[in-house]
Amino acid sequence: MTSADDRPARPASPGARAPSIPSPAGGVTCAGGTLRLAIGAQQDGATMEVRLNGELDMASSDDLRHHIGAVIAAHDPHRLLLDLSELSFADSSGLAVLVWAHQAMSRRGRQLRLHHPQTRVLRVLHVSGLHTRLHITEANIGESPGSAGPNRGRRPR
Repeated sequence: MTSADDRPARPASPGARAPSIPSPAGGVTCAGGTLRLAIGAQQDGATMEVRLNGELDMASSDDLRHHIGAVIAAHDPHRLLLDLSELSFADSSGLAVLVWAHQAMSRRGRQLRLHHPQTRVLRVLHVSGLHTRLHITEANIGESPGSAGPNRGRRPR
C-alpha cells in the first residue's frame, strides 16, 4: 500500500482542480502544496477553540468535519468556538459542516459559536439565512447589517 506522499504527481488537465490531501499540521493542502485550510485547536477551561485559516470548501469540508468530531469526542466541550477570523471563503459544503457541528453540539446540550467571521463569510451566512440559526459572536458592526453579537432570530434589513 502506498501513501499519498509516495505516489508521483499526475499533471492536471487545464482547469482541473488538484486533489487535496490532509496536511500533517491539521488541514488540507492541494497536491501542488498550497495550503487550503489550516486547522488549529486549543482548550480554555470548558471551551474548545478551533481556529480556521484559509478556505472552507468541498476540498476541505470533510477534513474539518473529522477534526470537529474528534474534538467533540475527546474533550466533550461545553462550548465549541470556531474562530473564523482567518477564514477567507466558505461554500455550501463548508456551511453544511457548520450546521452539522451546531447539531452535534446541540444534541449534547452544548453550544457552538462562530467567532469573528470575515465580511465575505458573514455575507454567505446572511444569504443562506444561517445567521438566524447559528450563534455568531463579535463580528464587526460595520461588516454587515445585524452582525454584532449573537444573531439568533435577527434578519438583515
